[in-house]
Amino acid sequence: CKAGFAGNGFNCADVNECVTGDHTCDANASCTNTAGGFTCSCNAGFKGDGVVCIDINECATGRNNCDSNARCINTVGGFECACRVGFEGNGVNCADVDECVDSPCADNGVCVNTFGGFSCGCGTGFSGNGQNCEDINECFDGSNNCSTNAKCANSEGSFSCSCNAGFSGDGVSCLDIDECSNGSNDCDANADCLNTTGGFECICKDGFAFSGNACVDIDECT
Repeated sequence: CKAGFAGNGFNCADVNECVTGDHTCDANASCTNTAGGFTCSCNAGFKGDGVVCIDINECATGRNNCDSNARCINTVGGFECACRVGFEGNGVNCADVDECVDSPCADNGVCVNTFGGFSCGCGTGFSGNGQNCEDINECFDGSNNCSTNAKCANSEGSFSCSCNAGFSGDGVSCLDIDECSNGSNDCDANADCLNTTGGFECICKDGFAFSGNACVDIDECT
């Protein structure tokens, strides 16, 4: 019998080398039996003549379907896709993770989600790197807008303004109160009221002198 056949010469049957193992195909190839022989073809993910098969690096050749936001990992005969940090999915499809949902910044920080990451900053009235935020004392550093005739009171993340005694307004704008005109002074009936910035003065009229809290008549005869 010819090579690839077995028998007594009068009757010759084909030998299936793929079954008997008498082929020379690579371990990463498929064997196909033919009449009197066989053929070898590399499996998917490999290249060569079937007798010698070399792994194809799909990650290097671009023959993969990984998402643009995923890493391609070459394996023997194939590849795997894994989403990069900041993304989630199966590697073929990767969506941005909104890290701000888990509040990774400081209690007084502001989280800004970015494509594939996030950044932290401090909220209004606070300073720091976003991971640590400290209150800004606007009353101390002069960044408040209180009137010069107002008191500044610092609070966490902010401040408030209140007009000084003798002034009225919202603290940002404070106007002098004319106690002499509105009758809120306590001058004696025998005194004249003199308005001053933030207050008033009482001046006894001619013929009277200040004594205690009142203007008393001066006895010019004595």
